[in-house]
Amino acid sequence: MTDSETQRTIDAIWRIESPKLVAGLARMVRDVGIAEDLAHDALVAALEQWPVSGVPRNPGAWLMATSKRRAIDLWRRNKLLDRKHEAIGYELQAEQQNVPDIEAAIDDRADDLGDDLLRLIFIACHPVLPTDAQVALTLRLLGGLTTGEIARAFLVPEATVAQRIVRAKRTLAEKEVPYEIPRGENRDARLSSVLGVLYLIFNEGYTATTGDDWMRPALCEEALRLGRIVAELAPQEPEVHGLVALMEIQASRQRARVGPNGEPIVLLEQNRGLWDQLLIQRGLTALARAESLGAEPGRYVLQAAIAACHGRARTADATDWRRIAELYEQLARMAPSPVIELNRAVAVAMAFGPEAGLAIVDTLADEPALKDYHLLPSVRGDLLEKLGRHAEARDEFTRAAGLTRNSRERDLLLTRANGTGR
Repeated sequence: MTDSETQRTIDAIWRIESPKLVAGLARMVRDVGIAEDLAHDALVAALEQWPVSGVPRNPGAWLMATSKRRAIDLWRRNKLLDRKHEAIGYELQAEQQNVPDIEAAIDDRADDLGDDLLRLIFIACHPVLPTDAQVALTLRLLGGLTTGEIARAFLVPEATVAQRIVRAKRTLAEKEVPYEIPRGENRDARLSSVLGVLYLIFNEGYTATTGDDWMRPALCEEALRLGRIVAELAPQEPEVHGLVALMEIQASRQRARVGPNGEPIVLLEQNRGLWDQLLIQRGLTALARAESLGAEPGRYVLQAAIAACHGRARTADATDWRRIAELYEQLARMAPSPVIELNRAVAVAMAFGPEAGLAIVDTLADEPALKDYHLLPSVRGDLLEKLGRHAEARDEFTRAAGLTRNSRERDLLLTRANGTGR
């Protein structure tokens, strides 16, 4: 294997193994920052040794054993005296005594790996952290993305992302956040935060809020990958499966959502032959699994059911818009939101005509939350155009173009404004 091949292999292994590695180390040292440093020390050792010795049979175990040895060295060097660190040192020393060398550790993987990963997910999405920090820390620790990759994905300076991650680690340490999986009501509240972060990451990839690209597929892929992990770690949680179903079905449209020059293609104009049927089927399976658990459908299960209506329709005309309008009505009752009401208006317009949809949209005109939301004038412009009120529609599309921060979407809206009534 050439040096470049070894480097690519190590990169791939690191992307897969680093979340497990950091999760296991965080459980032992009770500090995400130290755990990440120890993991990176092991990566450096791999970069030095594997090009010479070859990639070991079980690289994950090699990295973990190396990290544990570094942790023991750190504990001894710092001469930690308080009871908590004595306990950690005792655990690490005991493991070192049981595993005298790295080769003996090759097949020794922690039985509670699933718990370690779930614990790390809950820590990264702890409500003590602001949302932007939760997102950055989740992508760094669980996605294996570098600071630069996260910065490029969200179009913010790398220094900003680095600061968010550093502050997040410091906050977790200062607040003495327990390194455990929450139970009962606390677990439900934290799980909601975890799902919210994954949903935010996916949505930013699915429809980028800023920049020159309509989509950022890498973010969709990371959110979906992490969602699948959470679904396996929390198999009895219907909302987890609902979110995975929603992401699977929406991700199935990626190839159809952009034209040859990167221009956006709206849902009703997409070539459904380009939709990924495997992802649709995976999404429908996840939705069925969520519904089989018997709980009252939550926001993600309902949104997945809406996405499933689109996924099952072979053509735009075959879409069951009445069912979608009903589902949005359920969603609006469960989680009232101007954005949900706007989406319901679109469904109602498709099911019962543009006048019915416009009546709902016009009730949202004074909603503070939608004051700068470009989709409100965009939807209103679309309905006005269908009603033949072209001058008003043109004004709405122009206003929407001025509000969006995505250049691709701005071009689309201006094209619609210029083409209205022609």
